[in-house]
Amino acid sequence: MSHVFLTGFMGAGKSTVGRLVAARLKRRFLDLDAMIEEREGALVSEIFRTHGESGFRRAEHDALRSLEREPAAVVATGGGVILREDNRALLRGLGTVVYLSVTPEEAIARVGDAAGRPLLAGAGVSAARAILDARLGLYTSTADHVIDTVGRPAEDVADDVAAVVGSLTSASIPVGEAGSPDAYSIVVGPGLIDEIGARIRDVTGARRIALVTDEHVRDLVGDRVTASIERSGATLSVHVIAPGERSKSWETAGVLLEEFAAAGLDRGGCVVALGGGVVGDIAGFCAATYMRGVQVVQVPTTLLAQVDSAIGGKTAVDLRAGKNLAGAFWPPRLVLADTALLDTLPASEWTNGLVEAAKAAVLAGDAAFELFESRTERIMARDAATIRQTVHDAASFKAAVVSADLRESDTRECLNLGHTLGHALEMLAGYDRLPHGLAVAEGMRFAMTLAVDVADAPRSLAERVDGLVARIGGSREAFLEQVGDAVERFTPDAVLSAMKSDKKARSGAVRFVLVERPGSWRVVALDDATVLGALQEWRSVIDREA
Repeated sequence: MSHVFLTGFMGAGKSTVGRLVAARLKRRFLDLDAMIEEREGALVSEIFRTHGESGFRRAEHDALRSLEREPAAVVATGGGVILREDNRALLRGLGTVVYLSVTPEEAIARVGDAAGRPLLAGAGVSAARAILDARLGLYTSTADHVIDTVGRPAEDVADDVAAVVGSLTSASIPVGEAGSPDAYSIVVGPGLIDEIGARIRDVTGARRIALVTDEHVRDLVGDRVTASIERSGATLSVHVIAPGERSKSWETAGVLLEEFAAAGLDRGGCVVALGGGVVGDIAGFCAATYMRGVQVVQVPTTLLAQVDSAIGGKTAVDLRAGKNLAGAFWPPRLVLADTALLDTLPASEWTNGLVEAAKAAVLAGDAAFELFESRTERIMARDAATIRQTVHDAASFKAAVVSADLRESDTRECLNLGHTLGHALEMLAGYDRLPHGLAVAEGMRFAMTLAVDVADAPRSLAERVDGLVARIGGSREAFLEQVGDAVERFTPDAVLSAMKSDKKARSGAVRFVLVERPGSWRVVALDDATVLGALQEWRSVIDREA
């Protein structure tokens, strides 16, 4: 999606600058007024004359909404597009908004008497000033960027626009040693799903594709993804599962494998996982097992999947005994993290991903930790550029860890920070009851307390980590509110038993990632008595705060 919208008063140069920006970014250029005329079969002036301004605004809104299913473009809008609140929401949701500012005097000088402008024809500078004054607050509040056009040639303005939206271009992060069969790239940026067909074709060469997604994601972006794949010339089959952790089961895997066979997927084909962590895990698992392994491309649509679960090739289904107990390492051929898709996520999904991104920052070292802390206000405001960089930084960290340890035999264990307790709490509360982010946040608090007691980590570091995860939605208060009466299941004995059934335990010993300082950690296997003592202390704190 992620269009670039140029807004502004008449005479700001939106169409002229837009064509130049489109050429610089190698995108299509669209003029919203021209789209309206084509859709309505009449000139803008005729629509105003026959249907009035209200009729034109309805047509304008419909044309703008049609861009939801269009590949990323540079779009010149009409001067009044920002008058409707639903239009302003669409503009912000569909891409980046650049306001081209102009004075009333320069606007009139550029367009003459404005005879072709229905709201201004022959009225002059005074009317232009009144209209611009009334709209100025809407222009600036809707815009991500403001570019001054007064006294400047269109080429210079276009250079500025291209520069400020340059961060929209995707960035590629390598995983694994170049040339090895397990090597692949993570591509981060907005608008990637509109390019998915060509990118899959170029990387995999597959001419038959099985798209696995869930009902929710299918309804949001399924049409755009299937259209892109079909434009690439591939034969496509679509396989839809129910959303939620319950779908990550043997039963669902069996259904998908039978559907792959019925669709004629062969060894040269490719499975595409479009969705969050559940879709990525089960689609990857099925790709690893179908015909003893076919290619898989991960297209994560949640923040959690983009910063963590889609990276590293770990695939799995859940067993009654615990989460992710049956699975395989099966590296994807490509990961496409389209950050424009994150705008639709509910607050709980943001917390899920942000806690994992914070975990990565703590493990990455002082500079990364401090940078994440400094960004929290912009992150929580969902600033698009900050979110893109946050995804990129977390994905880069995990890529480096995975590249050094593809099979989780050594360094990669650090990524389990907070997950030893977190997974146990998820299992005891019920996967649909306790979101992953809140579980891992509580697990990080527990692990940091252990680090203070066992590894002589400074208490100030534990407090700092606690404060950070609280600011991004992972406070203990939020955890307790979410689990409700399920907290009664978290007895020390039950939690220890759940920990020992997890795949992170070895030889019956529970292992914890203990951070001594940002970027410095070690994995410690603790005896049952030590773990039980820590859990009893944790439970007493929970009881006091519940």
